[in-house]
Amino acid sequence: MKHFSFYRFVCLMLVCLMVLPAMIACADTEQGSETTATAGTQAPSAETTVEETESPYDKDGYLKDGLPDTLKFGNQEVTVLHWNDADFEEFFAEKENGEIVNDAIYKRNCNVEDRLDVQLKFVGTAGDTNNEVPFANFLSNSIEAGEKAYDIVAAYSYTSGLCAVQNLFYDMTNVPHLDFDKPWWPSNLVEQSTINNKLYFISGDISANVIYAMYVTYFNKDILTEFQLESPYKFVQDGTWTLDKMFEMCQGVYLDSNGNGTKDVGDRAGLYVYTLHLDPFLWGSDIFIVDSTDGKFELSDEFIGEKTFNLQQKLKAFLENTDDGIHHTVKTDNHQYFGQELALFMPDRCHRAIAFSETNVDFGVLPVPKYDVAQENYITIMGNTFSLYSMPADVVDVDLSGAVLECMASESHRTIIPALYERSFQYRYSKEEVSAQMFDIARETVVFDMARIFSNTLTAYKAWQKAIRYPTAWTTTVQTESRAWANQIETILESFQ
Repeated sequence: MKHFSFYRFVCLMLVCLMVLPAMIACADTEQGSETTATAGTQAPSAETTVEETESPYDKDGYLKDGLPDTLKFGNQEVTVLHWNDADFEEFFAEKENGEIVNDAIYKRNCNVEDRLDVQLKFVGTAGDTNNEVPFANFLSNSIEAGEKAYDIVAAYSYTSGLCAVQNLFYDMTNVPHLDFDKPWWPSNLVEQSTINNKLYFISGDISANVIYAMYVTYFNKDILTEFQLESPYKFVQDGTWTLDKMFEMCQGVYLDSNGNGTKDVGDRAGLYVYTLHLDPFLWGSDIFIVDSTDGKFELSDEFIGEKTFNLQQKLKAFLENTDDGIHHTVKTDNHQYFGQELALFMPDRCHRAIAFSETNVDFGVLPVPKYDVAQENYITIMGNTFSLYSMPADVVDVDLSGAVLECMASESHRTIIPALYERSFQYRYSKEEVSAQMFDIARETVVFDMARIFSNTLTAYKAWQKAIRYPTAWTTTVQTESRAWANQIETILESFQ
């Protein structure tokens, strides 16, 4: 399966094709002028007609949506129920305050209100990993009471899976104005989330936490220099950045930093990893728990087969039988050890770059390593703390909710994502252009797995984590639990009838 997203490349090529004639025409004039225009900003010549200048891209080269300018809703109020304990704000900002992401959120919401003539109202309630059931109950009680209180629901990923199984969402497969061919809706998420021809949740650029939650691999440049190791950027670019290559670079880095004579937390190692953050190695190896492509929804052959067994054995042998890696099993501020320069490599979410930028660590960013060199692409799995957007089962005006969702997503694509990603992650928290390219690779190879989203019902995802932490062989786990997984999948499918 090919997971690489080409929309950025395609968009750039289209923009180049549109502006090339104008560039040629202007080549012999304005030779002394200076310009800082980005792709898609080439000004038309005086002779160009209106029809010739019409473009699907805005002045900054970002794709525009297809919502007509005449689409207005008479100042209607649109109420968005959201989880108010998200790791990072993505829903609303009271006013501009000079902080780049805050101001982008404020601008996004103002643009939506102005374009559609609506008033956005955000109602928050707890819904994170500790509040999934209360959030679902809150929405369920509102629906059962006939309140028809909400037009849009934005929930933590696990919570959305729970709500979908409880039939609390409206099927969005044929909702007016939603255009899933646009780049702000990742095609692989739309495809994988469509079960029995029903679509209960969507995400993408509409959720800033999608960017924050992407998994990458951080590395310490000082340790790299100390051991005279070759730059891993080279391996990424030539396609040889694999698990084996990372393990090879970890050899000899170990130091008994705390002096207790035992390899443990507090020592320096090549790889420092918390149990939860072993997840990216599974998907980074092109292993999905659930195959939900082409209308299917079933356990993937790779997950219950030899490849996952081999991956488990490879990781456990590295972490348990060598000094090269430290497996941290206690949930805490795992990133602090990287900040204390105790790790050459550490997998974690993109938002850790913010914390690392506030330390003295000279760090770089890499994609998650591939399983082997035969694997075609790098693959980036999401952390769990992103939002899925839905319509409640008792939605009153499908046309209104669809238009607002599409407008929020497209405006986020042009305002929030550039602020968050290109100007913040790439340039503020990274000191070199090549690290920015690594963030590009991560974003362009993002994938989703329904097993994580439905983890309240399907226990296969948690079984994978246990397989790394405890001595049970993966083949034994599959033999003892696969029947239960199949029954759980049937339960999910029944809720999509």
